[in-house]
This record gives sequence, C-alpha cells and structure tokens, in this order.
Amino acid sequence: MTPGRRGRHNPRYQKQHGDLSVAESHVVTGLVAKRAELAGQIQVCRRELEELEAHVGHLDGAIKLFAPDYKLEGIRAKLPRRRNRFFVQGECQRLVLEVLREATQPLSAARLAEALARRKGLEASSAVIEPLRKSALGAVKRLVGKGVIAPAGSDDAGTAWRIC
Repeated sequence: MTPGRRGRHNPRYQKQHGDLSVAESHVVTGLVAKRAELAGQIQVCRRELEELEAHVGHLDGAIKLFAPDYKLEGIRAKLPRRRNRFFVQGECQRLVLEVLREATQPLSAARLAEALARRKGLEASSAVIEPLRKSALGAVKRLVGKGVIAPAGSDDAGTAWRIC
C-alpha cells in the first residue's frame, strides 16, 4: 500500500467494501455514519440506564435499612410528565375559564379545543386539536374538582360544561 492512498484506491477499502459505484459508496458511507451515530446513542443510553439502576439499588437498600419488611415490588414506576407544547403552566385552565365565561351555551372538550386553537392562533388540524382536547379535558377535570365548573348535558361531541 502506498502512503496517501485513500478511498476506493485503498486496498483495505476495496477489501471492506468490494466493487461499489461512486453513488453506492456515498450511500453506504452515509448509512455507516448514521449507524455509528445510533450505536453511540445506544451506548450513552445503556450507561445512563446502568447509573439509574445503581441509584434505584441504593434507594432499595436504604428503604430496607429503615423498613426491612417493606415490599419493594409494590412500588409502581412514576413516569415523567410530558409538558404540553401549546401552553405554559396554568395557561390552559385560565383560557378554558375565559372561553366558558364568554360562551352562550355549555361547551364540550372538543368545542373547547377548537376555541383554544382560535385563541392561540393555531390551525384547526387534527394534529393540533387532539392534544388541545386532551389538555382542555384535563383542565375541565381539575376545575370540576374545585367546583368551578359543572357538567351541563351533552352535545354531539360529548359532555358539555358550564361555569357554576
């Protein structure tokens, strides 16, 4: 091998890649780079997982130290909450109340979602409306629990809500 030989003219390259056209070699190079990137991400995630498992093991040991009879398998995993990309903290609940105050009739979660989309200046596509509907329904449940709003029958889209 002559020093400075690179790429397709390098015998090691030809041994590894065979006879590929220039276009195929670019594709293969890109795919290899992407595979290497994903393999690196997997390694990082595995290290993080090992660290988390070690932390859980330490906590299990501390729990057993203070309460030897505690059933650790009864502890359910608490999944992290995903923040809604449309609202800041408390904004959805405030907007739901504003919409219900201005409404002339009780509104369902679907109708609330449409009104929230208009207020936020968002397009009314299903990709936007569905997460807004879920957020509105969550806000409605919290407000019902506080006694601020109450069910008021139903419309074609489900249970309708009104201000108490």
